[in-house]
Amino acid sequence: MKRFNLALCCGLLIPFAVGACNGDDNDDDKADVPSTAGNANLLPAIPGARGATNPPDLGDRIDRAGRPAIGAALISTFTADPDTKRKDTADYNASGLSSPAFAATMKTSLGILDGLDRNCGNQLLADPDPAKDRYAPLAKVLLDDQLYLNSAKPGSVYLGVEAEVVGAAMPGQGAGGGRQPGDDVIARSYSVLAAGALSGIDDGVDKDDTTPDPRTFPFLAPPQ
Repeated sequence: MKRFNLALCCGLLIPFAVGACNGDDNDDDKADVPSTAGNANLLPAIPGARGATNPPDLGDRIDRAGRPAIGAALISTFTADPDTKRKDTADYNASGLSSPAFAATMKTSLGILDGLDRNCGNQLLADPDPAKDRYAPLAKVLLDDQLYLNSAKPGSVYLGVEAEVVGAAMPGQGAGGGRQPGDDVIARSYSVLAAGALSGIDDGVDKDDTTPDPRTFPFLAPPQ
């Protein structure tokens, strides 16, 4: 019985397969012309379409946020003139990475922030000798306002890669660096700037207004 059914099925399928492959789907005894619908190569070009051969023109950079709080905390932060503050911030955002033009204002701000914990000289990379250019090493690192990742390591620790490089964290403690939406980057920035550590200085904000989901794109919670 099983052989008979198999043979019967094969007998029904073979003619159907032949009919479907003979190039005459509408049974008019003429070979059908292949359809070109959906073939992108045969579609007319769209004038002005963006792509690899027509990339968009980039405008002026309006913000730099590689490491959050760097611009707000270090660029003319303690300048009394608000117009000077606005101009310096705009110039910083428009500048390239590691621009030496902002080293002086960064070092001034670093010196003030170093005293937040009432202990001057314990800031990350600060030279213990006040006669030297104490805040130049950290200013040089922070001028390179980029967020570094180590894709060979799992996990995310904000400023972790940089901390390992300058010796503020043991090898492996920085994980893959980077940041996630739920990271308290401001508290960590304050800790680095004031106490030379990845933690210890609080920013007074216990939680966000909403809870982000780092597992689902676009990762941020809907606005409220």
